[in-house]
Amino acid sequence: MLARLRPLSDGLLAALLCAGVFALAGCESTSSSKSQVQQPPPPPQPPPVQEAPAPVRAQLHAEIAAGYYERGQMDIALQELDAAVKLDPKNANIYNIYGLVYAMLGEEAKAAANFQSALALAPNDSEIRQNWGWYLCSHGKPRESIAEFEHAVRNPLYRTPDVALVNAGKCSVEIGETRRADEYFRRALAINPGSMQAAYNLALLKFREARYEEARVLIRRVTQPTSAPPEALYLGMCIVRSLGDRAAEASYVAQLRNRYPDSPEARAIPPGKCE
Repeated sequence: MLARLRPLSDGLLAALLCAGVFALAGCESTSSSKSQVQQPPPPPQPPPVQEAPAPVRAQLHAEIAAGYYERGQMDIALQELDAAVKLDPKNANIYNIYGLVYAMLGEEAKAAANFQSALALAPNDSEIRQNWGWYLCSHGKPRESIAEFEHAVRNPLYRTPDVALVNAGKCSVEIGETRRADEYFRRALAINPGSMQAAYNLALLKFREARYEEARVLIRRVTQPTSAPPEALYLGMCIVRSLGDRAAEASYVAQLRNRYPDSPEARAIPPGKCE
């Protein structure tokens, strides 16, 4: 007697079907899918190039312009400033440097207008106040300049107040206020004892007041370095000549003639008393 056929279980049926299909085309299994070669993921794309914001580029152009100004290349400085102001017309420093450049070029109206634009944007910027004061003093308005220098030094964050104080002293001399000038130069030296400009201008003031010993002490601070400028050596010569110190006078004369033979000071050494 034939045994009753039992229905195939679902698992066995699936195995037979898979075997049959495998004979024709192969049966995919979990293990066979893992054995296939995996394609490497595509490399990450580089981030898009980010251009610096316009204000940053404007400031960079302004700083480059300042460098060309200091080297005396005013035409290139103006090109850089033109590029800067297109990027950021609200940057006060751009107009400040415009003012310096136009002042150097003798274009007084443009210089004054740009300084005013800079102050309108940054009224408490000490660098701008100092430069505007310098412009006023050097263009026949020394009395008006004093307020600008004072405004500059009132800012506790101003990094070079001695510069504004020295200029305030020089402009005070221009209007005959020598006592006030003396105070400005001494304030500058108190802030920056190494300020050659303050020491030189105070020595010059004392020399003109015939206070020669004070002048000699001050001028030594300027002439001791080997880099002393010719005007300081000339003033030193005049001071010690007034004191009758012939050895010191000969030393100053020799330094002038050896270091700066072509300078106006070396060619102007007077035979008698300095004026």
